[in-house]
Amino acid sequence: MLFRLPRPLRAISFWAALLLASPVVSASAQGTPPQIDRNDFEAILEIARGYGEADLTSIENGDPVIVGDINGTAYQLFFLECEDNRDCGVLDFYAIWDQRNVALELVNIWNGSQPFNKSYLTPEGLPVVELNVSAIDLTRTRLTDAFDRWTITLAAFPREVLDVASQ
Repeated sequence: MLFRLPRPLRAISFWAALLLASPVVSASAQGTPPQIDRNDFEAILEIARGYGEADLTSIENGDPVIVGDINGTAYQLFFLECEDNRDCGVLDFYAIWDQRNVALELVNIWNGSQPFNKSYLTPEGLPVVELNVSAIDLTRTRLTDAFDRWTITLAAFPREVLDVASQ
């Protein structure tokens, strides 16, 4: 005598068998973005150079900094929370403009519309915009995304804040 499973169990059995027979694809085979070691300053510099001029140097305490230019706007990429000038925990994209007539109200409007950036006025009244990115578990995809956001910021901030302040 042939035993038959009830119809609902046959469907479940079919899908279970299909699932078990399917090849399992690992995360690396799916194209997981390659990690960038947070001490691989040259790899970070290489990505920065894909967006414009960029040079790797260091600040007074020896921590690395990338000094660059994207579409005519100067910026610095500071490596923060470093231990002995290595193992930095945060990448801080930073730009400052020599324009003193920017009202704090404009800066606050900008901040209210920008989920990834922060802006402020220095004690001397100069406008600054920053974008912070964790350097822990950094991938090429995440860093490229940060540079894409930064490129947009360096175009939008002057247009939406500095130009409005000059009117």
